[in-house]
Amino acid sequence: MRPVNTEIDLDELFQGSIEVIGREALEKKIRSGKRLVVKHGVDPTARDLHLGYAVNYQAMRRFQDAGHTVVLLIGDYTSRIGDPTGKDKTRPQLTDAQIEANIESMLTQVDRVLDTETLVIRRNSEWLGPKSLLDFLKLGTRISAARLWERDMFQRRLSNGLPVYVHEFLYPVLQGYDSYALESDITINGSDQKFNELMGREIQQLFGQDPQAIMIMPMLVGTDGTEKMSQSLGNYVGLADAPEDMYGKVMSIPDDRMADYYTLATRLPLADTQEILTALASGALHPRDAKMRLGREIVAQYHDADAAQAAEQHFISVFRNKDVPDEVPEVVIEGAALPLWICELLKRAGMTASTSQARRDVKGGGVKIDGEVVTDDRFNLTEPGEYLVQKGKRHFARVRIG
Repeated sequence: MRPVNTEIDLDELFQGSIEVIGREALEKKIRSGKRLVVKHGVDPTARDLHLGYAVNYQAMRRFQDAGHTVVLLIGDYTSRIGDPTGKDKTRPQLTDAQIEANIESMLTQVDRVLDTETLVIRRNSEWLGPKSLLDFLKLGTRISAARLWERDMFQRRLSNGLPVYVHEFLYPVLQGYDSYALESDITINGSDQKFNELMGREIQQLFGQDPQAIMIMPMLVGTDGTEKMSQSLGNYVGLADAPEDMYGKVMSIPDDRMADYYTLATRLPLADTQEILTALASGALHPRDAKMRLGREIVAQYHDADAAQAAEQHFISVFRNKDVPDEVPEVVIEGAALPLWICELLKRAGMTASTSQARRDVKGGGVKIDGEVVTDDRFNLTEPGEYLVQKGKRHFARVRIG
């Protein structure tokens, strides 16, 4: 196991988090050289994972790389109850066979993000299974029912005249007990789990443990740009998707969501991410180029660099080149100084006679680069390569910049 990195940039470690509850105490542990127990709990309710799940795995991997002990806690016991989080009706309970099938599938996908050689996998049936009814009742004598009634979804159900069942009421207590059983120093989870993990802090303190820190990660918005990523909504990028499908889905993300994906869904260093987003915001980097980089980064992580390049070429040939004539003039611009101004590109490709005409064509929305409209007459191409340039409906050129 690698040594603990006591000098790590904490902003890098906590990248993308909404909040770190108990951060000050956690920082002291990190700087002291303590090997943290980093917990992430998940009930195996789905067989296929997507980038929304991987937001937590990316954060876990940073702790692994810093030398800490990361525990993937599988809620095989609690999944038999059903987490009521975010549900206005009771979650259907899974059979043992469904749970085991989901676990098997999940474990074949998390290794695309996490280092499985150091990853510790535990099940909460290890400590919850042997407990008797009396054990649970004794635990209940130390936790106020009023505290549990504070959950927003319980209040919402009551106001709507819907029932809250006893097993749902006890779920946060069981999840909280997991933190005590593992002696967790920090738990990483989505914002929807904040109440349950706060219960973990309370239970740890009841039993004399230091309360865990809670690193709260945002819920990743899906490819539709509005709803949380979900298989049921069809707006997801699956970890097991084929490279071409994964790349194509990333390219469908709205431009204004790219910052979330760069921050939460890639393994790029924080400095690199900030550099890309700054260039994107200033206009120095075109959204198309930023999105293509994003697609390559994500596909390369879950497949490899060669697959990422092949997926990009597939996307260009299938999606960008639709409605393109079979014969397109090819123009080679050798020794072009980059960045290359869009108006200069149009002139050197023989698609316009003057800079002023080129400006008018661009501002009028009549120019496309690789299938995307360019309306900023200050736009520059920043990378060498081949570009499909279109002016109007009928004028095309494949321009290779050497």
